[in-house]
Amino acid sequence: MTDKSSFNFDEIIAGFNITEHGVKSYSKSIKLGPFQVTLNARGSGIRGSIGIPGTGLSKRNIKLF
Repeated sequence: MTDKSSFNFDEIIAGFNITEHGVKSYSKSIKLGPFQVTLNARGSGIRGSIGIPGTGLSKRNIKLF
């Protein structure tokens, strides 16, 4: 069982998701024409999403590797 923290820290700095336990993931968004592509890398692999900005339409959690 993991130790519980007395405080929670969750911040995104330069694309890195940092918590009180260290770096958890890295995200990068890229605009390709009318679409926005987001890649997210973490220990379990690389996943992505693609969407149309401003509409709320997107396909998320696409396993790449």
